[in-house]
Amino acid sequence: MPKVKVGDINMYYEVHGTGEPLLLITGWGSDLTSWMFQIPEFSKKYQVVAFDNRCSGRTDAPDKPYSIKMMADDTVWFMDALGINRAHILGYSMGGYVAQKLAIEYPGRVKSLILASTSAATTYHKSGHVVRAWTAAIREGISPKTIYQLVLPYLYTDKFFDNPEMVTMVVDTMVANPYRPPAYAFGRQTDAEVGYDARGQLKQIAAPTLVLVGKEDILLPVKLSEELAALIPGAKLVVLEGGGHGFLTEIAGKFNQAVLDFLAQIA
Repeated sequence: MPKVKVGDINMYYEVHGTGEPLLLITGWGSDLTSWMFQIPEFSKKYQVVAFDNRCSGRTDAPDKPYSIKMMADDTVWFMDALGINRAHILGYSMGGYVAQKLAIEYPGRVKSLILASTSAATTYHKSGHVVRAWTAAIREGISPKTIYQLVLPYLYTDKFFDNPEMVTMVVDTMVANPYRPPAYAFGRQTDAEVGYDARGQLKQIAAPTLVLVGKEDILLPVKLSEELAALIPGAKLVVLEGGGHGFLTEIAGKFNQAVLDFLAQIA
Protein backbone atom coordinates (compact mmCIF):
# COMPACT_ATOMS: atom_id res chain seq x y z
CA MET A 1 0.00 0.00 0.00
CA PRO A 2 1.78 3.19 -1.13
CA LYS A 3 1.90 5.93 1.47
CA VAL A 4 3.90 9.13 1.68
CA LYS A 5 4.67 11.38 4.64
CA VAL A 6 2.84 14.70 4.32
CA GLY A 7 3.28 17.03 7.30
CA ASP A 8 1.86 15.27 10.34
CA ILE A 9 0.16 12.42 8.43
CA ASN A 10 0.96 9.43 6.26
CA MET A 11 -1.18 9.78 3.15
CA TYR A 12 -2.41 6.80 1.13
CA TYR A 13 -2.50 7.22 -2.65
CA GLU A 14 -2.70 5.39 -5.96
CA VAL A 15 -1.33 6.29 -9.40
CA HIS A 16 -2.93 4.94 -12.57
CA GLY A 17 -1.96 5.51 -16.21
CA THR A 18 0.54 7.84 -17.84
CA GLY A 19 0.45 11.33 -19.27
CA GLU A 20 -0.33 14.70 -17.75
CA PRO A 21 -1.19 14.37 -14.05
CA LEU A 22 -4.87 14.59 -13.07
CA LEU A 23 -5.31 14.88 -9.29
CA LEU A 24 -8.59 13.69 -7.74
CA ILE A 25 -9.75 15.14 -4.39
CA THR A 26 -12.59 13.26 -2.67
CA GLY A 27 -15.58 14.54 -0.76
CA TRP A 28 -16.72 14.40 2.86
CA GLY A 29 -16.03 11.08 4.56
CA SER A 30 -15.02 9.42 1.29
CA ASP A 31 -11.89 7.56 0.25
CA LEU A 32 -10.46 7.14 -3.22
CA THR A 33 -12.77 4.19 -3.95
CA SER A 34 -15.42 6.85 -4.66
CA TRP A 35 -13.62 7.33 -8.00
CA MET A 36 -14.08 3.68 -9.04
CA PHE A 37 -16.02 4.66 -12.18
CA GLN A 38 -13.63 7.49 -13.10
CA ILE A 39 -10.13 6.08 -12.67
CA PRO A 40 -10.36 3.39 -15.41
CA GLU A 41 -11.57 5.94 -17.97
CA PHE A 42 -9.40 8.90 -17.02
CA SER A 43 -6.24 6.77 -16.79
CA LYS A 44 -6.50 5.91 -20.49
CA LYS A 45 -5.29 9.43 -21.30
CA TYR A 46 -3.90 10.87 -18.06
CA GLN A 47 -1.75 9.95 -15.10
CA VAL A 48 -4.51 9.76 -12.51
CA VAL A 49 -3.36 10.45 -8.96
CA ALA A 50 -5.98 9.69 -6.29
CA PHE A 51 -5.48 9.92 -2.54
CA ASP A 52 -7.34 9.71 0.74
CA ASN A 53 -7.74 13.04 2.55
CA ARG A 54 -6.66 13.28 6.16
CA CYS A 55 -9.20 11.47 8.30
CA SER A 56 -10.46 9.26 5.49
CA GLY A 57 -9.66 5.86 4.04
CA ARG A 58 -6.13 4.64 4.69
CA THR A 59 -4.65 8.06 5.46
CA ASP A 60 -3.90 8.94 9.09
CA ALA A 61 -6.66 10.51 11.16
CA PRO A 62 -5.19 12.65 13.95
CA ASP A 63 -7.94 13.81 16.29
CA LYS A 64 -7.41 17.56 16.16
CA PRO A 65 -9.05 20.55 14.43
CA TYR A 66 -8.82 20.73 10.64
CA SER A 67 -9.52 23.43 8.07
CA ILE A 68 -9.99 23.53 4.31
CA LYS A 69 -6.73 25.51 4.11
CA MET A 70 -4.95 22.71 5.99
CA MET A 71 -6.29 20.14 3.53
CA ALA A 72 -5.23 22.28 0.57
CA ASP A 73 -1.74 22.48 2.09
CA ASP A 74 -1.78 18.68 2.50
CA THR A 75 -2.56 18.35 -1.20
CA VAL A 76 0.26 20.63 -2.34
CA TRP A 77 2.77 18.93 -0.03
CA PHE A 78 1.56 15.61 -1.38
CA MET A 79 2.25 16.87 -4.93
CA ASP A 80 5.72 17.93 -3.77
CA ALA A 81 6.39 14.48 -2.32
CA LEU A 82 5.46 12.84 -5.62
CA GLY A 83 7.38 15.36 -7.71
CA ILE A 84 4.26 16.77 -9.36
CA ASN A 85 4.85 20.43 -10.14
CA ARG A 86 1.56 21.17 -11.90
CA ALA A 87 -1.62 19.18 -12.45
CA HIS A 88 -5.22 19.22 -13.56
CA ILE A 89 -7.19 19.34 -10.30
CA LEU A 90 -10.63 17.72 -9.89
CA GLY A 91 -12.40 18.24 -6.57
CA TYR A 92 -15.77 16.75 -5.67
CA SER A 93 -18.14 18.19 -3.01
CA MET A 94 -15.93 18.99 0.02
CA GLY A 95 -12.98 18.21 -2.26
CA GLY A 96 -14.21 21.11 -4.37
CA TYR A 97 -13.58 23.45 -1.46
CA VAL A 98 -10.06 22.05 -1.13
CA ALA A 99 -9.49 22.44 -4.87
CA GLN A 100 -10.68 26.07 -4.80
CA LYS A 101 -8.38 26.89 -1.91
CA LEU A 102 -5.47 25.22 -3.66
CA ALA A 103 -6.09 27.24 -6.82
CA ILE A 104 -6.31 30.46 -4.80
CA GLU A 105 -3.26 29.87 -2.59
CA TYR A 106 -1.05 28.01 -5.08
CA PRO A 107 -2.06 29.20 -8.58
CA GLY A 108 1.14 27.96 -10.22
CA ARG A 109 0.34 24.36 -9.30
CA VAL A 110 -2.98 24.22 -11.17
CA LYS A 111 -3.11 23.63 -14.93
CA SER A 112 -6.90 23.41 -14.92
CA LEU A 113 -9.62 23.19 -12.32
CA ILE A 114 -12.74 21.03 -12.26
CA LEU A 115 -15.23 21.68 -9.46
CA ALA A 116 -17.94 19.04 -9.17
CA SER A 117 -21.07 19.25 -7.00
CA THR A 118 -19.67 21.97 -4.78
CA SER A 119 -20.17 25.64 -3.87
CA ALA A 120 -18.36 28.88 -3.19
CA ALA A 121 -19.27 28.86 0.51
CA THR A 122 -20.86 26.62 3.14
CA THR A 123 -23.74 29.03 3.68
CA TYR A 124 -26.49 26.83 2.23
CA HIS A 125 -28.25 25.92 5.46
CA LYS A 126 -30.03 22.79 4.22
CA SER A 127 -26.84 20.94 3.29
CA GLY A 128 -25.18 22.08 6.52
CA HIS A 129 -28.08 20.73 8.54
CA VAL A 130 -28.01 17.41 6.69
CA VAL A 131 -24.26 16.86 7.08
CA ARG A 132 -24.36 17.77 10.78
CA ALA A 133 -27.22 15.29 11.26
CA TRP A 134 -25.21 12.55 9.52
CA THR A 135 -22.22 13.39 11.71
CA ALA A 136 -24.32 13.19 14.88
CA ALA A 137 -25.79 9.84 13.82
CA ILE A 138 -22.31 8.42 13.23
CA ARG A 139 -21.06 9.69 16.59
CA GLU A 140 -24.09 8.17 18.33
CA GLY A 141 -23.21 4.74 16.97
CA ILE A 142 -26.08 4.15 14.56
CA SER A 143 -25.25 1.18 12.33
CA PRO A 144 -23.38 2.02 9.10
CA LYS A 145 -26.04 0.25 7.03
CA THR A 146 -28.82 2.40 8.48
CA ILE A 147 -26.78 5.57 8.00
CA TYR A 148 -26.04 4.78 4.37
CA GLN A 149 -29.71 4.02 3.75
CA LEU A 150 -30.53 7.46 5.14
CA VAL A 151 -27.79 9.13 3.10
CA LEU A 152 -28.72 7.69 -0.31
CA PRO A 153 -31.83 9.85 -0.99
CA TYR A 154 -29.63 12.95 -0.78
CA LEU A 155 -27.13 11.50 -3.27
CA TYR A 156 -29.24 9.86 -5.95
CA THR A 157 -32.27 10.69 -8.05
CA ASP A 158 -35.74 9.13 -7.95
CA LYS A 159 -34.86 7.04 -11.01
CA PHE A 160 -32.02 5.37 -9.11
CA PHE A 161 -34.48 4.02 -6.55
CA ASP A 162 -36.56 2.38 -9.29
CA ASN A 163 -33.88 -0.33 -9.28
CA PRO A 164 -33.95 -1.91 -5.78
CA GLU A 165 -31.12 -4.30 -6.66
CA MET A 166 -28.86 -1.36 -7.47
CA VAL A 167 -29.78 0.36 -4.21
CA THR A 168 -28.97 -2.79 -2.24
CA MET A 169 -25.67 -3.22 -4.08
CA VAL A 170 -24.57 0.36 -3.37
CA VAL A 171 -25.48 0.12 0.33
CA ASP A 172 -23.76 -3.26 0.70
CA THR A 173 -20.64 -1.93 -1.05
CA MET A 174 -20.47 1.04 1.30
CA VAL A 175 -20.98 -1.14 4.37
CA ALA A 176 -18.30 -3.61 3.23
CA ASN A 177 -15.66 -0.90 2.83
CA PRO A 178 -12.95 -1.88 5.36
CA TYR A 179 -11.49 1.62 5.36
CA ARG A 180 -14.34 3.61 6.90
CA PRO A 181 -12.96 6.43 9.06
CA PRO A 182 -13.44 6.42 12.85
CA ALA A 183 -16.54 8.28 14.06
CA TYR A 184 -14.63 11.34 15.24
CA ALA A 185 -13.06 11.75 11.79
CA PHE A 186 -16.40 12.60 10.18
CA GLY A 187 -16.83 15.31 12.80
CA ARG A 188 -13.38 16.74 12.08
CA GLN A 189 -14.16 17.00 8.37
CA THR A 190 -17.57 18.51 9.13
CA ASP A 191 -15.93 21.12 11.37
CA ALA A 192 -13.39 21.90 8.63
CA GLU A 193 -16.23 22.91 6.31
CA VAL A 194 -17.89 25.26 8.82
CA GLY A 195 -17.47 28.87 7.82
CA TYR A 196 -15.75 28.14 4.51
CA ASP A 197 -16.39 31.10 2.23
CA ALA A 198 -14.24 31.82 -0.83
CA ARG A 199 -16.65 34.20 -2.54
CA GLY A 200 -14.34 37.16 -2.06
CA GLN A 201 -11.29 35.28 -3.38
CA LEU A 202 -12.56 33.29 -6.36
CA LYS A 203 -11.80 36.14 -8.76
CA GLN A 204 -8.12 35.34 -8.13
CA ILE A 205 -8.41 31.96 -9.88
CA ALA A 206 -6.66 32.16 -13.23
CA ALA A 207 -6.73 28.51 -14.28
CA PRO A 208 -9.29 27.35 -16.88
CA THR A 209 -12.23 26.14 -14.80
CA LEU A 210 -15.13 23.76 -15.33
CA VAL A 211 -18.02 23.75 -12.84
CA LEU A 212 -20.05 20.52 -13.01
CA VAL A 213 -23.34 19.76 -11.27
CA GLY A 214 -26.19 17.28 -11.59
CA LYS A 215 -29.49 18.93 -12.47
CA GLU A 216 -31.26 17.07 -9.65
CA ASP A 217 -28.69 17.70 -6.90
CA ILE A 218 -30.69 18.47 -3.75
CA LEU A 219 -27.72 18.57 -1.37
CA LEU A 220 -25.83 21.34 -3.21
CA PRO A 221 -28.33 22.46 -5.86
CA VAL A 222 -27.65 23.99 -9.26
CA LYS A 223 -28.03 27.58 -8.04
CA LEU A 224 -24.86 27.16 -5.96
CA SER A 225 -22.86 26.02 -8.97
CA GLU A 226 -24.26 28.93 -10.95
CA GLU A 227 -22.98 31.31 -8.27
CA LEU A 228 -19.62 29.54 -8.18
CA ALA A 229 -19.13 29.72 -11.94
CA ALA A 230 -20.15 33.37 -12.03
CA LEU A 231 -17.47 34.25 -9.47
CA ILE A 232 -14.56 32.55 -11.28
CA PRO A 233 -13.31 34.47 -14.34
CA GLY A 234 -14.08 32.58 -17.54
CA ALA A 235 -15.45 29.51 -15.77
CA LYS A 236 -17.65 27.14 -17.78
CA LEU A 237 -20.79 25.72 -16.15
CA VAL A 238 -22.16 22.35 -17.26
CA VAL A 239 -25.40 20.99 -15.77
CA LEU A 240 -25.81 17.25 -16.36
CA GLU A 241 -29.29 15.82 -16.87
CA GLY A 242 -30.31 12.84 -14.78
CA GLY A 243 -27.77 13.34 -12.03
CA GLY A 244 -27.93 14.24 -8.36
CA HIS A 245 -25.13 14.84 -5.88
CA GLY A 246 -23.89 11.30 -6.46
CA PHE A 247 -23.52 11.70 -10.20
CA LEU A 248 -20.02 10.21 -10.08
CA THR A 249 -21.82 6.87 -9.82
CA GLU A 250 -25.34 7.35 -11.16
CA ILE A 251 -24.42 8.97 -14.49
CA ALA A 252 -20.70 8.16 -14.52
CA GLY A 253 -20.57 8.05 -18.32
CA LYS A 254 -21.93 11.58 -18.71
CA PHE A 255 -19.72 12.88 -15.92
CA ASN A 256 -16.58 11.28 -17.34
CA GLN A 257 -17.26 12.58 -20.83
CA ALA A 258 -17.82 16.14 -19.59
CA VAL A 259 -14.48 16.05 -17.77
CA LEU A 260 -12.60 14.52 -20.70
CA ASP A 261 -14.10 17.00 -23.17
CA PHE A 262 -12.98 19.89 -20.98
CA LEU A 263 -9.47 18.50 -20.53
CA ALA A 264 -9.15 17.92 -24.28
CA GLN A 265 -9.84 21.62 -24.83
CA ILE A 266 -7.12 22.54 -22.35
CA ALA A 267 -4.61 20.28 -24.09
